[in-house]
Amino acid sequence: MNVAGYIRVSTQGQARDGYSLKYQEEEIKAYCEEQGWNLIHIFRDEGISGAKLNEEALEIDRVGLQEMLAHLSSVRIDYVVVLNTSQLWRSDIVKVLIHRELRKYGCDIKSIRQPFYSIHKKDPNDLLVNGLMRLFQLKQDNRE
Repeated sequence: MNVAGYIRVSTQGQARDGYSLKYQEEEIKAYCEEQGWNLIHIFRDEGISGAKLNEEALEIDRVGLQEMLAHLSSVRIDYVVVLNTSQLWRSDIVKVLIHRELRKYGCDIKSIRQPFYSIHKKDPNDLLVNGLMRLFQLKQDNRE
């Protein structure tokens, strides 16, 4: 099974006092080895909020995350492995955008700290945010 890792910290304080990039990377490597998975690459964002979003374009404004999503279009990845889903998002809009991109490539999330998490589980909050996202997209389409 091919997997990619993703690590992120938003501030230097978080890196020092919380889950540093090095700690997240070591945990992901150990977890993948334990599972017998082929870890293709670990993508990273340092000093960037998990809620960072280009609202006009409805795109997530993180270089490491964008590189990872682009990678999915060329390499079959079964899971994106994270220590915790908070490394991927800190807002519902970002969560919905990431879910949309992962579904497009048949990829799921494997969170070490949330072992039962899956993008395929139905969450009522996702339905609400998805509806809002469609409204924003319609509004943007009407401007053009």
